[in-house]
Amino acid sequence: MGNSAINFMKLSAQSTGRILSAEELDGIYRKMARGYLDALQAQLQNQGAVTRDINHQEAWAIHNKAFIESGLTPDTWTLNSVFSVMGSDAIREAYWGEVLASAGDPIGDILMAAQTQTFMATASVVGTPHVKAIADSWRARVDSPSTIIAAGRGASGMVAERINTVFNTISNNVFGMPSAFFGPPSTPVPGPVSIPAPTSIAPPPSVPRPPKRRSSGRRVPPPTTRHNGHPGGSGPVGNTGPRLTIGN
Repeated sequence: MGNSAINFMKLSAQSTGRILSAEELDGIYRKMARGYLDALQAQLQNQGAVTRDINHQEAWAIHNKAFIESGLTPDTWTLNSVFSVMGSDAIREAYWGEVLASAGDPIGDILMAAQTQTFMATASVVGTPHVKAIADSWRARVDSPSTIIAAGRGASGMVAERINTVFNTISNNVFGMPSAFFGPPSTPVPGPVSIPAPTSIAPPPSVPRPPKRRSSGRRVPPPTTRHNGHPGGSGPVGNTGPRLTIGN
């Protein structure tokens, strides 16, 4: 039993007015150990061999029996409220399987604790009034998750991916949404922008030139040229109106 589970048990007992002594704690541990061995012995008698660890129903019954015999409520177990919120044996068994798989693995233990706290925090927000009451009571007896979550967010690898997948499945089944612990996928860092090679640009259309006028034999100055009339004239003629100026 981990430190957080022991602290949860003490706080649960304290909420009912009980202060558990060291001797009482030892007695509870012995009852749990005996319940575990009895479950394995029953499996051996039923099928001639022990082929699996205890399932979530057996674990739940073992803890309930140990706490009730010690004068405590079943909710003294850390997972009693968690299982109650899950509401489905299939979901509970998937969660319990991950509890067993992560036992003794420091990273796995951290991630399971953090993900469980996130799951119950979600239940306290989106659950029914009954579920919210269960989740709020549970959260009031759990250590602050800030340091656990901070450590959990830095974890990566196969264990993190496995646990995250399990909780996404659980959260989707219970709440209709994926687990919020890991948050949305990180935004990928943009790489160099690939600029396609420019396509060949067609040359601009040629501006049509005015048709050449056949010369009449007389030389006429262009319209922008100031002149004194036709050759051989005696004074300024023509070109007295507006003149074309380039740029205007």
